[in-house]
Amino acid sequence: MTTSQTSEYRGETRLELEETVFIEVIASTTSAPGNVIICNSLDFSANGLQVVVDDDIAAGSIFRLCIDLHDQDPIFLVAEVKWKRPDTATQGYRLGFLLFEADDTDIDRWHTLVNQLLAAETTKDQTTDDQTTNNQTLPTPPPE
Repeated sequence: MTTSQTSEYRGETRLELEETVFIEVIASTTSAPGNVIICNSLDFSANGLQVVVDDDIAAGSIFRLCIDLHDQDPIFLVAEVKWKRPDTATQGYRLGFLLFEADDTDIDRWHTLVNQLLAAETTKDQTTDDQTTNNQTLPTPPPE
């Protein structure tokens, strides 16, 4: 996992982490099953995430999302597609979601999780920097 803030459009630090994301495109009813797109995240922050999908989804669309974390309970969120662009590597699309502060979602749990992951990443980076500094070889002093 790494952090990134290279784009001028990003106001928050993003975690580059691949997780399975379920996008509920059509909600199920008692008479008809729903339609869900399964995709992977590329990165995420406290208030958004980027995914790659095969389907062409319009910007401005609002969906329920489920983030399937490997070692935790799934997180249920509501988000709007703020942008989309072609993904040449997969022949699909990259979507940028903005998460909503919505009732009956896990948005508070999401914020806590992202903050914990960012803190862990910062600690790891500092430890790596400290180890690099401590393991540097000192120059040999010139002979007298």
